[in-house]
Amino acid sequence: YTKLFLEDDMIVSHEKISYYETLLEASNYLRVHKSFLVSIGKIKFIEGNRIVIKDHKIPIGQTYKSRINKLYGS
Repeated sequence: YTKLFLEDDMIVSHEKISYYETLLEASNYLRVHKSFLVSIGKIKFIEGNRIVIKDHKIPIGQTYKSRINKLYGS
């Protein structure tokens, strides 16, 4: 299952995260970890191996690190 964290809500879905990865526009969302897909517009900054959105620190997986470094020049 997948938990979708929205602006003011959380939804539990029986779909896999890969379903949402293909459904959502790649220009607006970024896979950063096997368990996390984030809205690019909500990223505050990158701190080491974590992406900060509001007061949440989301880990960056090894598989996704090089792509994120290219996009954000980290």
